[in-house]
Amino acid sequence: MLSKIVQKTALKKYYKILKKVESRAKAYATMSDNQLKDQTLKLKRRLANGENLNDILPDAYATIREADKRVFGLYPFPEQVIGGIILHYGNVAEMKTGEGKTLTATMPLYLNALSGKGVMLITVNEYLATRDAKEIGPVFQWLGLTVATGVPDEGETDDDLDKKKIYESDIIYTTNSALGFDYLFENLVDDKNDKNIREFNYAVIDEIDAVLLDMAQTPLIISGAPRVQSNLYQVANYFIKILKVKADYELDEDQKNVWLTREGIIRGEKFFGIDNLMSTEHAEIYRYVMLALKSHFLYFKDRDYVVENGEIVLLDAINGRKLVGTKLQAGIHQSIEAKEDVEITLESRAMASITYQNLFRMFHKLSGMTGTGKTDDEELRETYNLDVIVVPTHREIKRVDTKDQIYFNLESKVSDSVAKLKFYHSKGRPVLLSSGSVTMSELYSRILLREGIAHNVLNARNAALEAQIIKEAGSRGAVTVATAMAGRGTDIKISKEVDALGGLVIIGTERMESKRIDNQLRGRAGRQGNQGRSEFFVSLDDSILLEYGPQWLKKFISRNQGRNLSKLHQMKFKKLIDNAQKSAESHNRSSRMQTLEFDEISRVQREKVYAVRNYLMAKDSTYNDIFLKMASSWFDIFLENKNPKRHELNDFILNNLDYEFDQHMVSFTQVDFSDRDSIKAFLLDFFEQSMLEKGRKIGSEFQFGYFQRLILLKAIDTQWVEEVDNLQQLKTVVTNRNLAQHNPVYEYQIEAKKSFNLMIEKMYQQSVSGVVLSELVKQKDGSLEVEFA
Repeated sequence: MLSKIVQKTALKKYYKILKKVESRAKAYATMSDNQLKDQTLKLKRRLANGENLNDILPDAYATIREADKRVFGLYPFPEQVIGGIILHYGNVAEMKTGEGKTLTATMPLYLNALSGKGVMLITVNEYLATRDAKEIGPVFQWLGLTVATGVPDEGETDDDLDKKKIYESDIIYTTNSALGFDYLFENLVDDKNDKNIREFNYAVIDEIDAVLLDMAQTPLIISGAPRVQSNLYQVANYFIKILKVKADYELDEDQKNVWLTREGIIRGEKFFGIDNLMSTEHAEIYRYVMLALKSHFLYFKDRDYVVENGEIVLLDAINGRKLVGTKLQAGIHQSIEAKEDVEITLESRAMASITYQNLFRMFHKLSGMTGTGKTDDEELRETYNLDVIVVPTHREIKRVDTKDQIYFNLESKVSDSVAKLKFYHSKGRPVLLSSGSVTMSELYSRILLREGIAHNVLNARNAALEAQIIKEAGSRGAVTVATAMAGRGTDIKISKEVDALGGLVIIGTERMESKRIDNQLRGRAGRQGNQGRSEFFVSLDDSILLEYGPQWLKKFISRNQGRNLSKLHQMKFKKLIDNAQKSAESHNRSSRMQTLEFDEISRVQREKVYAVRNYLMAKDSTYNDIFLKMASSWFDIFLENKNPKRHELNDFILNNLDYEFDQHMVSFTQVDFSDRDSIKAFLLDFFEQSMLEKGRKIGSEFQFGYFQRLILLKAIDTQWVEEVDNLQQLKTVVTNRNLAQHNPVYEYQIEAKKSFNLMIEKMYQQSVSGVVLSELVKQKDGSLEVEFA
């Protein structure tokens, strides 16, 4: 009910603004090109004189609307203007496929760029970012704004990009992953002049539901130094192969968990030749066994990953794309490599990490576009404070969406879906058939080849041809087999001839885990008032029913094996599918919320560390006061609950403050070993004198300050890398504690706080020791090189 009220109230407000934009249209249409270009400076002056973006919106939208017409020959429809107004006010505009979202975005981007704070258009892949920058960027440049692409062009690498120039631009076209990694790397630099990203101001996210929902469970991680490699991956893999289901392990597909039974634990103890597999002593062996269990029974070839050129390449669960360069963390990737008998890569440490949720919540204002956001509007509102406003279509939707065809088994479903495809193909209508996995898309491809039907295959194995294949998918007689169509970003255009035949036919061969993704597929047909049709074929052994269906379903399938039950018509099976999809949506939403809750704890730590780094880089004077405070805290920890004897104090100084310290050369006579304050005062004085002596040796106050800053940043980064890696490992550990009725998030919060406090202690220790023990070595060219202790 609330959603309907928001929708109605917002549209009423936005249509009033549309009238103001329309009222300016005639005046702007009569302007010369130079007069129209001058509007950019005039609008900027109005902002400088105290008006805000809302005040100048009608004139700004009228300006860019007329510019779109002159540069592209395209004049935004009133519905597109409404979409642009929705985006400016920080909402999600749901616009059906083919309604012109790309042109719609020109209006809020232009308006918000006038503030001079920078705006971004964020897409889901590099091809779309580059394409939109090249095709749409010229209109902004024509109006005097600067445009940049945040991803490398074809033939370029990321190193070829001038990041400073890119992030100084008025409008940036980039991807969610490129922005995320740039942000993480930005906070690893040791000089403020190497920072490029301005404060996050305003962003429009294309396919916002794909970015903020579908990709939300996978955090961005920068991997660093590798861990010591273990041979337990292969050994654990051999062990898993001898286990028997239910006897040695149990699998809960609903919760996506797998565990050893008591018999399995006993079998493991015999296999590894140990007494107690569950003891602390053998925790490492147990960890690798659990990794092997997960890799065998929770991750599947050609669904979650493919094996290509001797490497494991992950697949996007939604659209089947290869996630090149992405690896699963905490050893699971290496365990899958052992399972598939390919070379096991080094398990690396996580150096920096952030989720898309927390990345995009840093923007002052956020908005997005999608064809199917309304189904998840509640989650978008709760998580990001974004309302989804449905924009009326420019032309009436004529697509026919039929009821699901439900079959007892896969064989019957495949047979009938292929027969239906052949029927439409014989009429000359283009057909887009979507499967749920790479394996199924290749199965359909082989069947079509056997039937002599020419077709294109769009899956993770040939994504480079993606755009071209999609463009041709609406041609007369075209047949396209694809994994999933979410976020492809290229419209399927059909001719008048094809429209007269009934338009594009969508055949879905199973329900996906979200109704929204099914709707995205349906939306490929019937764009901008064209004819179209969508049909879904479902069987009782589809993955969504096997994972989220009720217990009686498995009994029903087992009881009716061999019977002639090819097609099912009862309403209970229709409800069964809908309920399974709702269960999948609920499970995925819970997983996203848990990911957000985990990263919320990490966010607090991350922001504190990054704030300290920024403070240190901005500080111009020496850092003596900071070092003395750190030393005081560290010495308190050293002296906590004990009064060190003379030899203990001597050892502490030798190991941490002065490698050449000689207690005979420095008298302890002024130290009262029965008084901790006296010992601490001595240590603080000794440290301060040692640090000042280091400064006198360096000679230059500027160079000494630079040296101190490097020591501090080195200590922060070293310990923060350890902390990030600890937190990644910790997530894996606490996630399984829900099986013992523990709250994983609460457990994570407690352990993360302990880990953070320990990190600070180590940071203080490394900083204090580093500043007196590290050396600056003068090079032949006059530069100084730090030799860290």
